[in-house]
Amino acid sequence: MLLALCLGLALVATTAGEARAEESPKPLDADNESVWDHFELSMGFLAGGRRYDKTNFAYQDGDGGVAKGLREPFRADPFHHVPVFGLRYDVRLVASYVRMTAGFDLPFASFDSLASTGNYVLDGESHQVSVQGIYPKELRFGIGGEYPFGPVAPFIDVLGGVHWVTADLTVDGKPASYDATSFSFSARAGLRLHVRDWFFASIAGEAGIVGETVWGAELAVGFALM
Repeated sequence: MLLALCLGLALVATTAGEARAEESPKPLDADNESVWDHFELSMGFLAGGRRYDKTNFAYQDGDGGVAKGLREPFRADPFHHVPVFGLRYDVRLVASYVRMTAGFDLPFASFDSLASTGNYVLDGESHQVSVQGIYPKELRFGIGGEYPFGPVAPFIDVLGGVHWVTADLTVDGKPASYDATSFSFSARAGLRLHVRDWFFASIAGEAGIVGETVWGAELAVGFALM
């Protein structure tokens, strides 16, 4: 009796599972794999502009005192707009012409430290502040699309990036360090040229939507696992 009941329940469950499978929506692309599906690993150079004048920096280390209350220096140059040059690393999956990207940027801020020196009034007293260095690191994730025309594939991505920024200042000659973490969105478009099936070069431009990224450009080479 018990055995018959168990067999009956198993048969009902199997039939219901098959019915649900038949009723499930079909994917847009019924093929499990296409000739253009592949992984990518790339590395290259980046150039661009960043702005940190709306980024909330928090005091981390230094002589303390006046340095803890500074706000105005972060609204002026070079935080208002600073050129960056550096390295970019990407890993990517392309499936059915949809791009999924994860990458890491190591940009280096380029500015004149002497030109950043200024006097700021805090608690009724004037203090000399100079920016010694801005050190950003960026972790990026992207979703986009591409379509090949022979060996050339135009592409477009929407990128979301986590930005970690450290700023080193001197306040009346005494060092002070500040950190900030933020998020930004940008749009990227470019071309990838497959020199071989497994080797490519790419060039792209980037425009900021919201956050620290103002503009960007990249030149990269990489490997495709197709």
